[in-house]
Formats: sequence, structure tokens, C-alpha cells
Amino acid sequence: MKNKKILIIQTAFLGDVILALPMVQSIKAHLPDALVDFLCIPSTESVLQNHPAINNVIPYDKKGGDKLDKFIEVLNEIREVEYDIVISPHRFLRSALLTYYSESKVRIGFEENSLAFLLTNKVKYIKDKHEIYRNLELVKQIPGLEYDEKKVSLRPELYPSIQQKENVRHLLTHRSNLISFAPCSKWFTKQLPLEKAAEIAKILLFKGYNVALVGGEADKAYCSELEAKLNDESIMNLCGKLSPPESYEVMTQSKALITVDSAAQHLGSASGIPIVLIYGSTDISFGFYPLTSKYQIAEIDSLECRPCTDHGRDNCPLGHFKCMVDQSAEKIVGMMESII
Repeated sequence: MKNKKILIIQTAFLGDVILALPMVQSIKAHLPDALVDFLCIPSTESVLQNHPAINNVIPYDKKGGDKLDKFIEVLNEIREVEYDIVISPHRFLRSALLTYYSESKVRIGFEENSLAFLLTNKVKYIKDKHEIYRNLELVKQIPGLEYDEKKVSLRPELYPSIQQKENVRHLLTHRSNLISFAPCSKWFTKQLPLEKAAEIAKILLFKGYNVALVGGEADKAYCSELEAKLNDESIMNLCGKLSPPESYEVMTQSKALITVDSAAQHLGSASGIPIVLIYGSTDISFGFYPLTSKYQIAEIDSLECRPCTDHGRDNCPLGHFKCMVDQSAEKIVGMMESII
């Protein structure tokens, strides 16, 4: 297996890419001479930078412009390398086509892959198993690899640059007793209502914590409104102002993370800090929870309508949104304090 060229294809969201890192780390631990490349979308590329287990990152912009031209361009880039093995934890069409047309002799993925019949090696996607363990089942399919649990790395490793660390150090000067708070999600039914987020933040501030609001560019309007509602200098609104590695670095400097079911929970899990994970329309059964951190789960488990989706929805199908509206801010903060 010396000097084998291996490509990982994961073109889904940020959290999915973070959860693919233990697979990369474990491959490298088993096959130190292998060259492992990673194909992802541009918005997730930053969490792969500086990673010692990754030889090269291939960005693939699936949005805008001529989609066929972009597909052919990235496919040609893949073919030029002549990968020995292509592994796709992503189960959707374009990733499946890239895997097949890569011309690699070994093509590994899940049975639930949209073109699974084109794979040479496949495993069942077990819905209630943690995503990290699901991905590691793909590693076991690498020909000639003698899988050793002692060489398996479960915690995703991120490597912020010196400049990114310095940026965060400067931001957090004189900010002790810090709690990271990620109330936003791409999906409405995973996101805290603004009033509920304000309740949680007010309790944290009353108890003497500094609060760092973390989130992406799409969360800026929500977090700006939350910041204005709280009007307290102990709130730091960092939404849309930091790269994912910088948000991760903020979390490493925090006492805990309070988060909804979003990429933030995976950044927090990578940092190893205590986490309170707030579930709305989703739950733990889909295999996305803080595997490598001490954590508590806040959810309304008496609702028969939960979970109503595995990803999230743009609105509550029943109109009441009790899975978030009925959450207790006091209970959530109490959970946090029980694990820090």
C-alpha cells in the first residue's frame, strides 16, 4: 500500500466535512505513506487547511455559472492524478458520478449512494450510528488495510493558522469566563426563536459570563438583531466575522458551547469543550451529536411529532414549533453549568 493515492469526496455542508476528518486521520495513521487528497466545496475548504494528514485540497464550486463545465473541469483534475482509491461518504448524484468517472479501480461508498451499483466496495449506511463511525466503515474497505482500533482517531483535528490564532487572541483580550453561543441554523426548525435565544443570553449575562455569538455569514442579520435586543457590552457578536477555524479557536478559549444542531456543534466537538446541544425538529437518532465532548442534550422529548426531519425544515409543519418554543432557557443554562 505504499504511496497509494487516495481521494475523499465530501461536497456537503461544513459539519459533514468536519466529521470526515477522523476518516482522513485514521487512513493516514494506518497508511503513513499514502497521499490523501480531499475534494469539497469552497465554503468548507478552510477547515482542511494546514492539516498534516491531507496532501491536497480540491475545491469544487457546484453553484453558479455553467455547472457542466465546472463538473468536467474538476473531473479532469481528478483523472490527471490517477487515484488508486476514491472514497465518497457523500451519497448524492454528482459525488457518485465523480467517484465513478474518476477511473479509479477502487471506488468506496455507502449502499445508499445514488449510484451504488457503480461502486466496487460498499457498506450499509446505518442511520442511528454516529456519522464518524459510519465513515470509518468506509476506511475498513480499503484493500490491504489491516484495521487497528488503536490507530483510529475519533476527534476531528483542526489547525488554525498562526494569523487566525492571533486574530482570535486579539478579539478575546480581557474576555474571561467566555461562553460560545450558536443559536442559528440554515434551517428554521433547527434554529432558536430570537426571543428564546435572548432569554438564554440574558441568564448567562446575569450570571457574569461573557457571551460570544458564533455563526456564518447567513446568520449576521439574526445575530445583529439579538445583539441590539440585549444591548450589553458583555456580548460579542462574531457572526459572519470569522472563518470556521477562527470560530473553532474561539471555542477552544471558551468554558462551554451552547448550540443548536448545526456545524457549530461539530466545531465545538473538535475543540473538546463541554457542549449543550439544543434539538428542535431533529434528534440524536440521526447520528449527529458531540461524540468527543462532554455534553448535555436539551429537547422536548414529549412531542410525538419529533423528529419530523433529518435535515431541517423552512417552517414547522404543524405551525406550533413547540420543539423550540417550549425549551426552558433556565434549564439549558443549568445543563451547561452542570458540565463545566
